[in-house]
Formats: sequence, C-alpha cells, structure tokens
Amino acid sequence: MPQFLNIPGMVPPRPPPPPPPPPPPGTIHSLLETPFHPELEVETPAAFMPVQYSGESFLDIASRVTRIAPFRRSVFVTRHHVHAADFEEHEWLLKHGSTELWYEKPSKAHLRSIKTLESNRWAPYELLPLLNARPVSLETPKAWASAAMTTPTDDDIYDCTSGHTVDDGYAGTCHQCTDDKSEALESTPLVYCLVMSTCQASDPFIHGAHFNGRQIYKLIKCGSREAAVAEAFYAAGVNGWNIAFSCTMRLGEDFEERSGKVKKMDELWMLADEEEDKNVVRVFY
Repeated sequence: MPQFLNIPGMVPPRPPPPPPPPPPPGTIHSLLETPFHPELEVETPAAFMPVQYSGESFLDIASRVTRIAPFRRSVFVTRHHVHAADFEEHEWLLKHGSTELWYEKPSKAHLRSIKTLESNRWAPYELLPLLNARPVSLETPKAWASAAMTTPTDDDIYDCTSGHTVDDGYAGTCHQCTDDKSEALESTPLVYCLVMSTCQASDPFIHGAHFNGRQIYKLIKCGSREAAVAEAFYAAGVNGWNIAFSCTMRLGEDFEERSGKVKKMDELWMLADEEEDKNVVRVFY
C-alpha cells in the first residue's frame, strides 16, 4: 500500500479508477466480421423452387443464396438455363445408373467403351455403385432450379396453331391451347429425374479435407414436379447435397425402356404428344 507523508493540510490523491469491464462474449468477433444475412428465407419446398411460367421474367428470381429456415442451412440456388452440354455431362448416370445409389463418374475411356457396347447392341450396361459411400454434408450446397423443376403442367402457351381466339387481356396467350395441353399433360405419366452430388469423405475422416475430395452422384426419380421439389428441398436442407441436374421424361419412354437417340423437348407439354419413333428418348430440360 502506498505511504503518504503526514503533512498537515495536505490531502492525499484519489485512487485510480477501476479498469473498464471486459466486452461481452462475441463482441470482438462481431466487430471483425460482418454478419451474413441471406437475401431470401424460405420454409416450404414451394417457396424454395417456385413455379416459373413462360411469360415471367427471370430478373426477379435470379441466382442467390437462400436460407432454408426449418433446417437452418443456406443454399446457393441457381436459375440459369440448361444446355445440351449440361445434359451430356450427366447422361452417363441417367442412362446406366440405378436410383438411390452413389456413383463416381467413369473415366472418358470407360465411357467410350460403354458407347462401343451400345453401338454393337450388347445388353444394357449397368454401372457399379460405390460399395462404401460416405457422402459429405456440404456447408452451403448448390441447387439448380432448372426448367424441369419450375415449369408447371398448366404453363402458358403463346404459339397457337389451331386458329383459336387469343385473349387480348393477356398478350399472346392462347387459353384454349393452354387448357387443352394442360389436361393432356396431367393425364400423361412423367418421370422427373434428379442428379444429386457431393464429395466422398476420406477414411478416416479429416475435417476440411473433403472439400478437395472426389465427387459422387446419386439419381432420384419422382412422378411429379412437386415431389421432385420436395426431394430437392430435403436433400439440400437436411443432407447438405447439391442438386446438380434435373430433367423430365415420359414414363415408358425413358432410358429403362428405350436405347435410341435423345430428342430434346423445348416445352414440357410436348411430352404429352405421341412420338412416332418408338426408339427415341424425349427429354425436357
């Protein structure tokens, strides 16, 4: 304790003030990092991948990070168009994979040998699945909300070839064709194909190492757009898996029944029409 001279009339100095209290937990961390707030938060599959009609613009629903509130996971949802190169990138799984199994993509040499077998009309080739699949739950998976996942069966039809009266109130839309094609499509059995992907976890598991690991893929098939969207909602939100690709075919005309060339459909309602070539596989994507 400091000693002060006892001089008459002299007042000892005041003690120094106490030190300030420590900052509450998390304050320093919050000052160094800006908290992230996703642009959109959803709670249902319908809000996760909403319906997209032909006349609507993509500007309001561009690619962005979406928070799935019930599962507390952020997902990067993309809305760009699908092209032939995207289909060819996943055709190997659509043609030769079984559902609910994980696969690694075959090498180019392996894929060429498969095509050789197909051209010689050998028995359909079936891929060998991973015997010990360890799919990683990604922190922020990607989900591709393609046309197959967002186009409704009652989509608007603008090009009328039957001479119907077009309603001026909705420029270019033929309501008669829309209703006719919608009814035909509702009575047509469809197959919605989803390709999910993630990384194969190392064995033994090393935290962080899976980000440079091998990609693995799984094929899921559903009978309706709503069921496919629900599968994507759960796979991305709960399991943390990517929705890498999706397309729609007509049941009985898919790769399990036919082995001919692939014919791309520009509109979903075209799958309700009958195909003259009984060996062609029609695909909407």
